[in-house]
Amino acid sequence: MISNNILSFAKSVLCEVLEPGCIGIDATVGNGYDTVFLSEKAGPDGHVFGFDIQEDAVKQTEQRLNEECLPANWTIFHSGHEKMLELVPAEFHGRVNAVMFNLGFLPGSDKTVITKSETTLAAIKASLEMLAKGGMLCIAIYAGHPGGDEEDVAVREYCNALDYHTYRVIQSEMVNKPGHPIRMLFVTKL
Repeated sequence: MISNNILSFAKSVLCEVLEPGCIGIDATVGNGYDTVFLSEKAGPDGHVFGFDIQEDAVKQTEQRLNEECLPANWTIFHSGHEKMLELVPAEFHGRVNAVMFNLGFLPGSDKTVITKSETTLAAIKASLEMLAKGGMLCIAIYAGHPGGDEEDVAVREYCNALDYHTYRVIQSEMVNKPGHPIRMLFVTKL
């Protein structure tokens, strides 16, 4: 059942644009689950790039990818997602099928290390440039941390202002979650 977990719902939507040989980016690798998902969908002929500023997240994701016996179809950068345009090789620019973001903090880690509006908006702009036509950007927004409300507003305002003739933006949210709702934005490049 996909409706009881917003991340499962997001992955089911992303399956529309993911097929063997696809290119994916996990902009916030965290615990590595989305990176594994993208790698499985890409298969041996595709590739996945991942970004995280936390060394533990990078190590954990690499370990998870190796344990899952996935093909060597991934590259993880110990770097902020705002640097994806310079770190992902130019041959992949304009060919990316899906980019995933989980905004907030890494569960079980230092809650003072959070995503921030400035770098997130730069990464979203870069992601849109990296997307192929028909590609999709998926942004999960967890606003229940200091600075989270500002990032939530900034990301939604930016996406709301995207040109309708170039991008389509759909918002979904888990509205009855105690505390802050979890919002999901899907941006498709036409």
